[in-house]
Amino acid sequence: MPPADRKLQKEIEQTLKKVQEGIDLFDETIEKLNGAEKNPALREKYEAELKKEIKKLQKLRDSIKGWISGKEVQDKDGLVERRRDIETVFAHCRYSNL
Repeated sequence: MPPADRKLQKEIEQTLKKVQEGIDLFDETIEKLNGAEKNPALREKYEAELKKEIKKLQKLRDSIKGWISGKEVQDKDGLVERRRDIETVFAHCRYSNL
C-alpha cells in the first residue's frame, strides 16, 4: 500500500472512531438532558453540549460523504454505515425538538 493510501486509511479510521465517540457522548448527554427536566440552567447546559456535538458530527459526516463520493476509497461499507448512524442521531434531534 502506498504511503498516501496508508495516510488516508489512518485518517478514515480516526474519523470513524471519532464518530462512534461522538454518538456515545451524544447519547449520554441526551440521558442527562432528560434527567434535568426540572432544572432550566442544567437543561440549557446540556442543550449547548448537544449542539456542540452535533456540529462535530456534521463535520465528520461531511468528510465521510467526500470519501464515499470519491474514487480513492474502494470499500465504502463502513463509511456508509457511519454516515447512516450520524443521520439517525440528527433525526432523533429533529423528533425531540432539540
